[in-house]
Amino acid sequence: MSSLMELDGWESLSPALREQLASADLPESLRLDEYDLFLLGPDLIYRDGMLRFGYATAGLKGEFCLDLDTGAVFLIDGNPPPTFVNSSLGLFARSLRLVAGLAPAIVGGDPDRWEDAKNEVRQVIEEWDAPAMIEENYWEFLSWEIQAGNYADQSDL
Repeated sequence: MSSLMELDGWESLSPALREQLASADLPESLRLDEYDLFLLGPDLIYRDGMLRFGYATAGLKGEFCLDLDTGAVFLIDGNPPPTFVNSSLGLFARSLRLVAGLAPAIVGGDPDRWEDAKNEVRQVIEEWDAPAMIEENYWEFLSWEIQAGNYADQSDL
């Protein structure tokens, strides 16, 4: 949480929004091998009526934004419409931690473990946040990328 509070723009947010961000307990990153699927920051700015709080340089690339009206998380990649990620910031943080916990299977060279990791991501996130697993939403897309071995350490293959 302390790194979130160190981002440019933190002090300009309303106390309620700072509390919402802080209580989500976002990790600083989600990195699978050399692939950055989530990085906190680099600053907190408003984009298209949403608050950008992070970005990705791999998988679905773009900026993670909090919809201030609904509380949902979206990925903005420059091509409308934004991609739905999770129904809340807290569910997004939980989903990131789930995938981080599966990292050894995801980055390893075993296709059976990729399949198992994909199935666990799909099952658990759907239990927590069913809209996140609707076709063409962020986690649904990412689960297929995991199964394909797209985040595996290439030196293990």
